[in-house]
Amino acid sequence: MRRTILKILVVVLLISLPVILHQTYRWMTALPDRITIAAGHPEGRYYGVAEQLKAQLQEQLPIEVEILQTEGSLENMKLLRSGKADLGFYQPGAEYVLIERKPGPAAPRQAGPVEADEICFIANLFSQAVHVVVPLDSEVRNVNDLKGKRVAIGQPGSGDLAASLPLLEHLQLDLDEIRPAYLSYLEIEEEFGENKLDAAIVTVGVEAPLLQKLLQTGQYRLLEIPYIGALTRRETQFYPYEIPAGMYSRKQRVVPERNLPTVACGALLLTRESVSDDLITEVTTQVLHQNFSRQVHLNELSAKGQTFARENQGFPMHDGADHVYNPELKPFMNSEFVEATEGMRSFIVSILIAGYLLFHWFQKRREKSKEHRLDSYIRQLVEIENQQMKFDGNKLQDGPALIALLDDVTSLRQHTLKQFSAHELNEDRATDVFLEMCHALSDKINAKLLGWKIDRLGEKIKDD
Repeated sequence: MRRTILKILVVVLLISLPVILHQTYRWMTALPDRITIAAGHPEGRYYGVAEQLKAQLQEQLPIEVEILQTEGSLENMKLLRSGKADLGFYQPGAEYVLIERKPGPAAPRQAGPVEADEICFIANLFSQAVHVVVPLDSEVRNVNDLKGKRVAIGQPGSGDLAASLPLLEHLQLDLDEIRPAYLSYLEIEEEFGENKLDAAIVTVGVEAPLLQKLLQTGQYRLLEIPYIGALTRRETQFYPYEIPAGMYSRKQRVVPERNLPTVACGALLLTRESVSDDLITEVTTQVLHQNFSRQVHLNELSAKGQTFARENQGFPMHDGADHVYNPELKPFMNSEFVEATEGMRSFIVSILIAGYLLFHWFQKRREKSKEHRLDSYIRQLVEIENQQMKFDGNKLQDGPALIALLDDVTSLRQHTLKQFSAHELNEDRATDVFLEMCHALSDKINAKLLGWKIDRLGEKIKDD
């Protein structure tokens, strides 16, 4: 009865195991109910891209997306590292410029343990070109004339400031040689309108609302940055870039009047290593879709696709993004599930092995505690041997008794052999022992019979 119940339990467990594993897999790889995107100022390019990404994700996935208004790249990175944001936009080199080089008012990073949750790359979205904007009637004719002027260089912690500081260093202008203004985009627009600002260094995509609004008026112009090759050699986050003539205005005044050489840096979408692979795979898929890049005017991404998206990484690629860029390398099972269940799988395997060994030990012990099938036959054989010891073959009546005992041995041996299969006879050492005992007893009885026959033959010869 117990064995039957045990078999039923094992069958039920084997049937339930796939269902349990499936539900566990779904639970461990399920998408979060809510995610947060660290963007930037509402008037900035990051924020507009974040709004479109939010709309796409909420349309495709059963999740809620929240956009955080921030001061820019440095705060975005801080929110990512602290786990308060799942996605964030970042300008390459911002942390190094604003923290390691410690310029301007940016606060140094607090010392502390290195985060185990690594920042990972998803995609490069667009180029952020460096623009030096001045009023049309300004006496500033080139960048060398910025000395002593009030220049907007971006808010503390912003990508604008992270680009302005290396540019000023390239122009060999110290902060105390100009009047730096740490302004937001709205404040730049207001101070230009109030004639309180002489110039602004703005690092944004060419489709940014601020530039479109300012430069389409025809009341502003762009200055050329000299010695771009030297700048990109010294500052590796920059690469050469050219703003096409008429990009911003083609009516009252063409802005810029000709193709304008400048430098640019990437706009990266980042995440944390611990964020769900499936979520990041979906985010990457949406970002790389042509509809997305066209709706937010990511022209470089739309034209070059994955080639552009994978540029300027600077961070290890997230596994979920890698599944999109290299689908042939995508594992059969979710890597998070595999890693998370590694200890569980080892424990289950150990339990199974221990159970198997324990079962075999119990079986052997039970077999040892039970009487062997040969035990009764061996007892009968011993009884026959004890009986034959009563006859030495010297008496006349010993012969028939020994013959009967020999027949008993033969019958016992034949009956025993019928109880075992050929495989059992081959595997069970006890049967070999039993047969050897039978042969030995038969030989012993036959020897006594031979002696008895010789005595009878001698008596017959003597009588004759």
